[in-house]
Amino acid sequence: MARLAMARSAGFRLLSGAVLLTVAAASITACDDLVIGDRPPASPSVGATTEGGASATPRETPVALPMLPERPAPGDGWTVFTDEQRLVSFELLEGWTVETIEDPGEGFDEGGLHFEVSNAEGQRLAQLHTRITPVSEECAPDAASPYVVLSSEPVDIPSTAEAEGSIAPRFVVRLAQGFRFFSSYGLTDVVGGADGAACVLKNTVQGPEHIGLYSFGDATELRALDPTQVGSRTESFATIAEAQKRFGQKGFDQIRRMIMSLQVAS
Repeated sequence: MARLAMARSAGFRLLSGAVLLTVAAASITACDDLVIGDRPPASPSVGATTEGGASATPRETPVALPMLPERPAPGDGWTVFTDEQRLVSFELLEGWTVETIEDPGEGFDEGGLHFEVSNAEGQRLAQLHTRITPVSEECAPDAASPYVVLSSEPVDIPSTAEAEGSIAPRFVVRLAQGFRFFSSYGLTDVVGGADGAACVLKNTVQGPEHIGLYSFGDATELRALDPTQVGSRTESFATIAEAQKRFGQKGFDQIRRMIMSLQVAS
């Protein structure tokens, strides 16, 4: 009898343990967000499919950039440069060279085009930049410098500028007056400043999204300098007449033609 009682007692304990395990398992299954120790709950895998097999994160279709059509060489000692993506193109004299600027420095967004054009003697004539980072700066009336427009001609290039002071794109040659007359030439789609004075004159054009703010000229901007800021590549003149003579030469007509021949994919 004692042995039978012990057997029954052991059986009861085994049965009770099984019931407790069953209840515990059911409780764990019912709590989907249960955290065991410091292990976080499992998250659904990326790219899981919903009912019907559709992906929960559909792939985006890449947008094709516009491209310029093939451009024949104009002849007469002139040739054509077009970048590999066929986003920009312009004419230049045979013997002039176009080189990629590997490190354009600060002031540009990633993915821009940067080229420098030099003549046969290695003199820099112009630089072309795209994806310029726009910078706005305050200009107090007493800080503005008088400027003179020596030349202004319309150019058929794309511009999306809509801000106050925007104009149709033009090729301009301008002088900013400081202790000398500092010159610059290039493309712009914005007026210089009010009442013939400005802190800075922009040689930039607001292009379509894939181009951004772009420039083709000797500099992206012009401002009057003080003697400590003048460098070896700074072009300046003692008088306006001296500047007019410089920019009236045949050699500059070739630079003007090159810059005004620019085409931009849009």
